[in-house]
Amino acid sequence: MIGKTRIGSSFKGCVIYQFKKLNNNQGEVLVSRGVRDYDVAAMTQDFEQQRQLNPRLGLAVWHTSISFPAEEAPQLTNDKMTAIALDYLQGMGLDKGQYTVIRHDDRPHPHFHIVANRVADDGRSVSDSHNYARSEELLRSLEVKYNLTPVRSQEKRQKLTNVPAHDRTRIRLREEVQACVQQARSLPAFIQALAEEGITAQLYHNVAGAATGISFEREGQRFKGSQLARTLSFGGLSRTIEHNHTQERARQAVVRPRSTGPGWGY
Repeated sequence: MIGKTRIGSSFKGCVIYQFKKLNNNQGEVLVSRGVRDYDVAAMTQDFEQQRQLNPRLGLAVWHTSISFPAEEAPQLTNDKMTAIALDYLQGMGLDKGQYTVIRHDDRPHPHFHIVANRVADDGRSVSDSHNYARSEELLRSLEVKYNLTPVRSQEKRQKLTNVPAHDRTRIRLREEVQACVQQARSLPAFIQALAEEGITAQLYHNVAGAATGISFEREGQRFKGSQLARTLSFGGLSRTIEHNHTQERARQAVVRPRSTGPGWGY
């Protein structure tokens, strides 16, 4: 299992993303606690109301996505995913407050999202301290418990203790953008993958309307692609995505020699 966690401030934005998939018949709610899980406005209102029990906690949104290898799809029933999610919530201390668990079916690999309130029912805040390390340890134990393929730590993260906060943000953002583009077969798919990680992509166009540049923003901090890495400039990204698309078509041609597909566009 690979887990990615984002701590944010906007329940509305996070909930809207979840329901976008549900409304497109690309997912379903597995389990919820303390929120109305049938409507964007209702769920957002429920999260925000409980948030007022601890209004000084600005970053009250806990969003974790948990993904599994595609080959494990046959065994990952809704019941099994729900059990894994509930164990994860308990292990991270999120089971005493509001949450929803939503399975998405928009990608080849099975995955689900947890949206939880860091303000518990008693008004106390759920700690997000060392959440990456705690999550990794918990995921490894759940792989054993549910007989899933063990996965190494999802990233070889740099030790950034002595790096200024602004530069730490840039390095983390670079790592995440690179991970998203490695799997992308089209520009829209790339932008969607970024959005799932809480990253907003902004395209820049010339007077003729052609895209010539790109920037990435999360939690108010924005960087041009070229500021993150030369390969993350718009030109570099275009070449990577085109390569991914060509490789995918080649793989498909092995199975379906006559199949063709459209190129990726802007």
